[in-house]
Amino acid sequence: MPAHLADSALVGCRVIVPFGKRRVGGYIIGPGDTAIDGELKEILSVEDPYPLFPESMVPFFRWLHQYYIHPLGQVIQSSLPSGLKRKVYRVARITEKGVEHLRQRLVSEKDREILEAVVKRPDKPIACQLDTIKHLEVQGLITLEEKVKPSIGPLMRTFIAFKEGSKGPSAKEVGVFRAKNEAQFLELVRERGPVLFSHLRKRFSNAAYLTNKWVKKGVIETFKAPVPRALEGSVFHTMKRPESLSYHQEQAIEKILKLLEKGRFATCLLFGITGSGKTEVYLEAINRTVELGKQAIVLVPEIALAIYMESVFQTRVKGKVGVYHSGLSYGERYDQWMRMVKGEVDVVIGARSALFAPFSRLGLIVVDEEHDSAYKQDRAPYYHGRDAAVARGRLEDALVILGSGTPSIQSYANCTEGRYDLIIMPQRVENRQFPEVEIVDMKELGETGTNRILSPRLLEALEENLQRNKQSMIFLNRRGFFRLFVCRFCGSVLTCPNCNVSLIYHLHLNRLVCHYCGFQEGPQERCPRCNRAGLKSWGFGTERLEHELKDRFPRARIARMDTDAARRKGKAQAILKDFINHDINILVGTQMITKGYDVPEVTLVGVVDADFSLGFPDFRAAERTFQILSQVAGRAGRGSERGKVIIQTYNPSHYAIQAAVSQDYKALYEKEIQLREQLGFPPFAYLVSLKLQGNSRENTERAAKQLGERLRKTLKKWPKKGKQIAVLGPVEAPIAKLRGKHRWQILIKAPRPYLAQELLRVAKKSSEYDFKSKGVQLILDVDPYQMM
Repeated sequence: MPAHLADSALVGCRVIVPFGKRRVGGYIIGPGDTAIDGELKEILSVEDPYPLFPESMVPFFRWLHQYYIHPLGQVIQSSLPSGLKRKVYRVARITEKGVEHLRQRLVSEKDREILEAVVKRPDKPIACQLDTIKHLEVQGLITLEEKVKPSIGPLMRTFIAFKEGSKGPSAKEVGVFRAKNEAQFLELVRERGPVLFSHLRKRFSNAAYLTNKWVKKGVIETFKAPVPRALEGSVFHTMKRPESLSYHQEQAIEKILKLLEKGRFATCLLFGITGSGKTEVYLEAINRTVELGKQAIVLVPEIALAIYMESVFQTRVKGKVGVYHSGLSYGERYDQWMRMVKGEVDVVIGARSALFAPFSRLGLIVVDEEHDSAYKQDRAPYYHGRDAAVARGRLEDALVILGSGTPSIQSYANCTEGRYDLIIMPQRVENRQFPEVEIVDMKELGETGTNRILSPRLLEALEENLQRNKQSMIFLNRRGFFRLFVCRFCGSVLTCPNCNVSLIYHLHLNRLVCHYCGFQEGPQERCPRCNRAGLKSWGFGTERLEHELKDRFPRARIARMDTDAARRKGKAQAILKDFINHDINILVGTQMITKGYDVPEVTLVGVVDADFSLGFPDFRAAERTFQILSQVAGRAGRGSERGKVIIQTYNPSHYAIQAAVSQDYKALYEKEIQLREQLGFPPFAYLVSLKLQGNSRENTERAAKQLGERLRKTLKKWPKKGKQIAVLGPVEAPIAKLRGKHRWQILIKAPRPYLAQELLRVAKKSSEYDFKSKGVQLILDVDPYQMM
């Protein structure tokens, strides 16, 4: 560390360091090992005036690095707002010698193309591998220079103010004001200054002229200063504190506040059925945390729910509330992050990424809907938000509350093992009844017309609800209009050229779309395989369901809420606001509508295809089906009137559906825990998925088989430990090709994480030394939630 940087080099700051012949970015995480042999290079520069994260978070980053087997630097980088990820890149410039060689055509055709590209793109990052242009630098035809890509910063705006010591315009100057509004302009700046120039421009059409005039006279001055970016949205839903709490709410709050007062780590599972008032418990715990001088993180599984909860918390939380999720722009995330860094936020609400809030006084983490699979990150590092929240709470001595009406099997098992405290809230507030649940066996209905989508019973209930001016929610966890196109002559299915999945037709786009890679093409009249006009559409998604309902109920106000309808920024919030304000009669949606919303006028919930999630090749399929059915059913009857739920299914006797109908979590848990113990699945085993993907199917298959063999040979060398670990596969992934990559997978099972760690290091070495030359990538997914 150079002496001139010592005072500014704090833990949490970014630095630029030499690495070989390059400069790269890094993060200060603490003092290094003083016993390192060899000469150390000096840090070149410190990039931040103050730390981007507190020193107390470093152990948490290390835990993520070790448990999820992911490079520490990448763990830290992924935790920061995208706008703060400063990159070092190379630019190329052509020399005079290079210009001469290019003019006289003294270079090869390939080198000529490179030199011409350098001339056209000065100071732009080089768009090719370094080894393809290094010889041009050696020959003196180009120079290479490293630059640091600036990160996003505060939003700077121009302000106008009276100059210090200025007494304003003289009496003589006042007498010769040319503009009628000149006196008003100066008076406004005097009274309210500094004033944003953009505000003055809205009020005075000649603001630029007046500003320039009085700046020249030395009366006023202009300067740039940072302003916070305005977050979209305002408080559109409030939740008043009830006059009295239920007995179970009081008991839950009492237990949680006792844990908070201790100021030590603990994890409690708040198992409260839908409508039991868990949010009120969260609010009491958060307010007490703020009173104790500490900070709180509140995680929710969906961005739309974060927007909804922020609206509630802004009016109920005593401290300063922030919001943080990927739905914000880079600039908005930067502003929210810097507010947290500077200690200007007491409580942050957000989706998974809010877990990395740079709080130095963390006292509480709330994970709402802890069972939700959305907490599992779908790109590296593949962490689980709930499990990582428990780890951060343990490392920073914070209380962790896991809230759910349908707890994950794993969390409930941790309660039975004594690892977590269990707090149960078995009744709805104000003695409201759980909605009446009806099953419609779709096997008994015909297969033509609307009956395939909506049963007569559900249509009848919708009609009745509309006549009573009540609201309804219709749940279908599939997007699009038609789900499948099959040729009736040759039987082939229209699939994505990049993925082994069918293309989905979207009516609003009039395009066939791949939901994995985004590929699109126009509707096909002929089968691409046999060239005959025999393509037939099958299946349905939320878009077609919305279309059918609008045809059936033309006077009803019907809206759809899925990732297609809510893709545009602010759209999800607008839909929610309209629904809460009763401007929508029927809301159709995917799992986005199943989470935590409290709309008293919703008295009917329809589930169109309850069996959909049961068909996935996943040991959690039954658990997820129960959870999603119970959650969506819980949206009904949250007002004074008892609600009704109608579930359409082809498998009414399945234990997950039966448990959801009777709201019998214990029955579901006992069945699942028995099956998992027999089959050796979590919570009785630790799983790691090793996914291999590459451009060549042959190379990927060969690499997968080589890795499988190497892992088994390694286990044979460990007589005791090796017998406890199972290596399953390799097998081709259920989706054998995804985004142009061929995919194989291996599953590792071990009774404890530490038993598999050494084996995973063997796998990591294999990928680093053997696979790269074959164009094969290894992805390690610890505790996988996606087996496709």
